[in-house]
Amino acid sequence: MDEFDLDRATEVGWAGFLTRLAGHLGESAEPLRITAYGADPGSFPVLEVEPSDDVLRGELRAPQGQAWQHDDRQRHLLDMGWQEDPDGTAYRIELPRSHAHLLASILTDTLREVVGAPHPAFLDAGTLTISAPQGPDQVGAEPPVVDLDRAIRVVTPAELRAAVEQTLHAAMGHPPRKDADGDIPIIYGTTLVYVRTADSQPVVSVFAIVVQDVADLDAAQREVGILNRQSVFAKFHLVGRQVVASVAIPSLPFVPRHLVGIVELMGKEIDELDDALALRVKGRRWIDMITSTDDPVEVADAPAQAEEEDGDEDSDEDDLPEELLTLLQLDAEGTGPLEPALVADVCHRDRALILRLIRIAEEQTISWRESVDEARAAGDVEEARVATGELSGWQSTVKDLRAALRHVVTFRGQDG
Repeated sequence: MDEFDLDRATEVGWAGFLTRLAGHLGESAEPLRITAYGADPGSFPVLEVEPSDDVLRGELRAPQGQAWQHDDRQRHLLDMGWQEDPDGTAYRIELPRSHAHLLASILTDTLREVVGAPHPAFLDAGTLTISAPQGPDQVGAEPPVVDLDRAIRVVTPAELRAAVEQTLHAAMGHPPRKDADGDIPIIYGTTLVYVRTADSQPVVSVFAIVVQDVADLDAAQREVGILNRQSVFAKFHLVGRQVVASVAIPSLPFVPRHLVGIVELMGKEIDELDDALALRVKGRRWIDMITSTDDPVEVADAPAQAEEEDGDEDSDEDDLPEELLTLLQLDAEGTGPLEPALVADVCHRDRALILRLIRIAEEQTISWRESVDEARAAGDVEEARVATGELSGWQSTVKDLRAALRHVVTFRGQDG
């Protein structure tokens, strides 16, 4: 199954780390220090962030007594916005605290692509450190081989839980983690899907809180009705101020492919619809709850370009890199996603360029999200509709660029 391989599991780990990091940077007054587990203080790069009331200051130091080499890593750092110290032993970056999520993205890319950390579990990041899997026998354990189409007879709740965990371990490439309630969370883009087994009956539940903190309950009730008419498997419910989606999988017997297929279907479906739904019902997605402060619109400076006259918007678009303009034209109708190989070719298979374009596209996404919120608060339905379209387009562009980046890294040296 494509969505549940080891590469996907690594992406899930980094996505979770990024959201926790963004939350920390947005709210905490405590300094943050990130290095490798068990590393000698002088043998591994150190990344530190010093927060103040309004400013976040990041510093990346080379191993003690060494200077950063002038190679692809240096170009990558400069493209992301880092500034080199005169002695070449450190890089610094400074952003307003309102840009916490953007800084979290830059730091995460730095840890992955420059420092070379294979997974956030290898990092000592204070309160953000990921716990190792429970049980020493699970560390580094090879995923089990599971026949997805072979039905498994389960008699007790414990047998069902074991079958579910073994299936997800095989599909994701690592032992599934559990939250405080014993549910298994799985990240899909901007949403979080949970898997739960029941003690009272042989059923596996797959569910997600699609939107939280709903302000327009009448709109939410209408949207739930529409979603239930459109969805084949998932059932949508309005529970308090939350829109919840769920699927119950009968498990007498338990068939692994049923679970894997429903999790994948649920994750993809909700990842595609949650953003527009949140706008229509005036609520928040899971990713917003994790990465935002109390006021989600104060994530970035007001989008000056979006508030200027139409002629200025045209000139702003002209200032975008030619490669980014090309990608926007290739998906002008919004029918994407674009093929990762095509996007990579447009970007000359230049990893540093792709990362720079991701940053530009993410900044546009943040700005247009604020425009949507401002238009909605002002009751300007037409402006909100236009801004929502722009927001959706830039979000698709970010996804296309990230897929192209994975393509370039995966197939580097294998083309031609």
